[in-house]
This record gives sequence, structure tokens and C-alpha cells, in this order.
Amino acid sequence: MATSRKNMAESRNESAVDLAAKNLREIALASEDGEFLGSEDELVARLGVSKPTLRQATARIAQEHLVHVRRGVGGGYFARRPGSLTVSRMAAVYLRTRDATYVELTETTPMFYAELARLASRNRDPEMIARLRQFAERDENTVDEKNIQGYAEFMRSEREFIGFLADMAGNKVLELMVAITSDFSANAPRNDQRMLRKLDNMAIYRKLRARFARAIANGDGDIAELLSRRCTDLMCEWMREGFEDHAFQVGEMR
Repeated sequence: MATSRKNMAESRNESAVDLAAKNLREIALASEDGEFLGSEDELVARLGVSKPTLRQATARIAQEHLVHVRRGVGGGYFARRPGSLTVSRMAAVYLRTRDATYVELTETTPMFYAELARLASRNRDPEMIARLRQFAERDENTVDEKNIQGYAEFMRSEREFIGFLADMAGNKVLELMVAITSDFSANAPRNDQRMLRKLDNMAIYRKLRARFARAIANGDGDIAELLSRRCTDLMCEWMREGFEDHAFQVGEMR
């Protein structure tokens, strides 16, 4: 009998936490990134729960990167927005448990780039087109240092370019898929010595990428898609040499 009462009490307590977490999640989603949601006492009153229940609910929603709690003066509960890394870290764990390798990543990249090319070419926003032309011009005039620092800067420029194209494409699902791919690529364990032996690829790739960017700016989806595949053929061949069938890492990504 005592056990039954205990189980019922635990069930009621879990239900209260579930409901509080659901309501807190909705409050956070309806707020802007960084917006103040209230103090602990204010949220206890708003949600109609106890402090322990609120804290348990907050722990769940904080794992989703939707709420941040600041202690001390000026503290309280604040809304936040998860970045792609939040999803990428969990995806890396999933892929690690299935023995996926980074080489498999290179097999999916071309389809994402091709779809980006197709959708971004339809976007005729003047400001975005102007930025794309500036990016192409910068690529044509950039001479990368042939060392680790130059390679790192080159990879940063690639993430910037693909992130911009994803925004230009206007498809949030594709934007997330591309962001995850970029996060994986940036955090992959590489054999830098192998990759550094082919640093001439950076100059070749930048020229191709500039043509790719200009095709999108011109609204020529067919040419843009063709150039996207030339870019990914070169990049993926290069990456495959460096990744060496490494399994997905589940440590801290940045």
C-alpha cells in the first residue's frame, strides 16, 4: 500500500514537471533570444508550481538550449535559441553508435550543395545578390597562405559562404542540414599533413567558388548546380584523404 502511494505521488510529481516544462518551453519559444522571462518567484506564480518543480522543468528545457538561468544581481530566466551545434552534437552521438565515418559525410555533401544552388538562384533580393558578388570578388583576389593558418582561414570562408547560401535559399530544413554538415566538417579529426600537401587546392577551389557565386547572382540555376558539383568533387576528394575513415567524434564541438 505504501509503495502504491509512493508510485502515485511520483506519477503526480512527474506530471507536474512535464506540464511545467511544456509551458516553460512555449513561453521561451514565444520570446526573443535573450528576452527576460522573469525571476524564479515570478515564474513560480505564472506557472502555478513549486520552486523544485520549476527547477526540474528548467533543467529539461535548458538541455534544449531554450532557457538560460543567470544567478545574482540582474539574474533570472532568459530565453535563448539553440544553434546548429546543439543538434550536431546529438547527431554525432547517433552516428557514432552506428559506426558512421566522416567519409560518408563527403557522400552527402554534393546533394546539399546542388539543392542550395538551385534554390538560391531563385532569390532575386538585391542586397543578397550584391553580397554574393562581393564574396566572389574577394575569392578572386584572395591568396591563401599555404600553412595551417591559411587552411583554417580558407575553411572559415567556406562555412561563411555555405551559411550565406543556405540563408539565401530560404529553406530552414535545408539550412539546418547544411549547418550540421559544416559543423561536422569543421570539427572532424584530420590528417593535416595529408591535407597540407594539397594546399594548391585552395586557390583552385576559390576560383571555382567565385564562378559558382556569380552563377547564383546571375540567377542561372543550371550553371550554378553544375559548378556546385565541381566544387564538391574537388572538396570531397581532398577531405576524404584527410579524414582517413575516422569515426564521428562525440566530444565538444565548436
